[in-house]
Amino acid sequence: MSSSVAVAFVIAVLAVGGLIAVLAVGGLLAYAIYQWGRQLAISRKTRAELTTSEEYRRLSEMAITAQEHTDLKLAEINMQLAQLRDQLDQVQKVLKDVE
Repeated sequence: MSSSVAVAFVIAVLAVGGLIAVLAVGGLLAYAIYQWGRQLAISRKTRAELTTSEEYRRLSEMAITAQEHTDLKLAEINMQLAQLRDQLDQVQKVLKDVE
């Protein structure tokens, strides 16, 4: 009976050891999947931040271009206004001369 108890004990130890090994491998696999998902989330977040940064840069460039066009139009309007003032001054001079 002693040898059958020893055999049963060895089988039980091997079964428990196998179970522990399976649990350890499963735990490592679960941890690897968790880390992969975490890295994927970080990667997506970084990509989204870069995209947002690029969009802000593009929006900033568009605002600068719009401001440059506005400045050019304002300069053009100022020139036209100066010409109108000159013409008005000439008309006023002619009207004074006629009086």
